[in-house]
Amino acid sequence: ATAMPERPLPTTFRALLGLAMTASLLSPATSTRAASKVEHVVSEGGIEAYLIHEPSIPFLSLSLHFRGGSALDPDGKEGLAYMISGLLDEGAGELDSQAFRTELEDKAIRLSFDATRDAFTGELKTLTEHRERAFELLGLALTQPRFDAEPVERIRSQIQADLRRRSEDPEYVASLAWFETAFSGHPYGRPMRGTVESVAGIDGSDLRGFVDRRLARDNLVVGVAGDVTAEELGPLLDQAFGDLPAQSAPI
Repeated sequence: ATAMPERPLPTTFRALLGLAMTASLLSPATSTRAASKVEHVVSEGGIEAYLIHEPSIPFLSLSLHFRGGSALDPDGKEGLAYMISGLLDEGAGELDSQAFRTELEDKAIRLSFDATRDAFTGELKTLTEHRERAFELLGLALTQPRFDAEPVERIRSQIQADLRRRSEDPEYVASLAWFETAFSGHPYGRPMRGTVESVAGIDGSDLRGFVDRRLARDNLVVGVAGDVTAEELGPLLDQAFGDLPAQSAPI
């Protein structure tokens, strides 16, 4: 891996930086010092990341951002990106949901995903001693999610129950109405979490299609902060993201 000269941060990464530099990772003093030392890292496999090296505690935090979120959900499949965000850590590769979650918990690895209208995001937090396995599990989640029947139906039921609860929340109903009116005929006007009916219609081919089309290296931005150097980070980036497709599907 190589550390490139400092250059202006892209808009997307400025948003990620706030996630990577969490209060739990950096003290106010080190935050001030590190903020001016952002390194642009490029792995041997061509994966780019922005790094704040902070070796004072044996911990690192990674934030990832794929451009294109729920606004790209197909018509009638609203809530697809949001549902995916709840499923990527529910089993991958040879590890079923229980085995995957158990390994995360046993190694104190925090892995989570989320979807907004414009992005699909993720966070990884791990102790230095477990970082190789943490990045390996992240790579499995992104490239080999299992989407087994039990977790799919469990997450679907959780989302639908939440939507039914929200349907009685005046603020949520008002927000839906505002977006539908303000963005009439535009993807922003659709509910980000979907509807009970649209979530019911999402099947395995929709889930795998999203992963194949949207999770790719060309629309990926990565920010890392913590106990890792540029030279050490390169192989980890290739482990996590090297097997992603080079190009996402055209929007």
